[in-house]
Amino acid sequence: METKQQRALISEIKRDTELSEAFAMPTLAWPTIVILLISFTGFGLSTYAYLMGLLSPLITVPLSSFFVFWSFTPLHEAVHRNLSTIYWLNDLIGTVSAQLFIPGFTTTLYRYLHVTHHSRTGQDNDPDLKFTHKNLLYCWLNGAFLDLLWSKFYFSEWSERPKGERARFVLSLTLYVALLVVAFSSPFAVEFVLAFLLPILFGRVITVHLFATIQHRQGHEQRVDPIGATSVQDIHSKWWQHLFMLGQSQHLIHHLYPGVPWYKYDSIWRALKGRTPSEMLRPSSYLARNHNH
Repeated sequence: METKQQRALISEIKRDTELSEAFAMPTLAWPTIVILLISFTGFGLSTYAYLMGLLSPLITVPLSSFFVFWSFTPLHEAVHRNLSTIYWLNDLIGTVSAQLFIPGFTTTLYRYLHVTHHSRTGQDNDPDLKFTHKNLLYCWLNGAFLDLLWSKFYFSEWSERPKGERARFVLSLTLYVALLVVAFSSPFAVEFVLAFLLPILFGRVITVHLFATIQHRQGHEQRVDPIGATSVQDIHSKWWQHLFMLGQSQHLIHHLYPGVPWYKYDSIWRALKGRTPSEMLRPSSYLARNHNH
């Protein structure tokens, strides 16, 4: 299917009146708010239990990492303005969510980075390209330290960005570095590493793996192959796997229709799957990347 035909199919599905509810944006996306509350409550309880000696670090770190992973979705949704039609509230909630993922970061800063990824998916100048390398360990290391990667990318685009945004970036970076300096120079450096830093690093690895590494591959450019540039895990997954990934087992739908909230992907995916030749879809598992080259 040629690029023009793919784009025609994508537009046809968006115009489908039976899918109008799926494409409608609510005033406030309550399922996403629930995920945010679960993430922060779970992370807080896990940290408290460790500090009180009720949980071993061997349990606290992976448990808190999961909540860091889930906290990314409200930020991701806010970036696409899928959290609320009230823009200031949308961005405020997204910024709150970002504090478990990249402390000091804001919705507007991540919006530039992430929208750039969408516009350049699979291209050599995609800011997320280092998450989709063929070497899995390389992808995970880049995921853990994505703050360094994204900062490097932002500075490479520095002269093209608005002065106000650059000021916010410097402020965010300063707050983040200050947090690390204060924490590592305090008597609680070990607790900080085990209860906060390691969960963030591992949470990022999980997020990058499930949102990028198994979804995209270098050379599969969305501008050329809109449907084939992003994988799907839906073919092999169960309902609980969809819930665990918060809809991203249908990540293809996100790339085709980024203005749709994560919990509304399913009906759109079923419509797309029914109208797309099977050889156009690129299935992958949760460990192996897409099988169709």
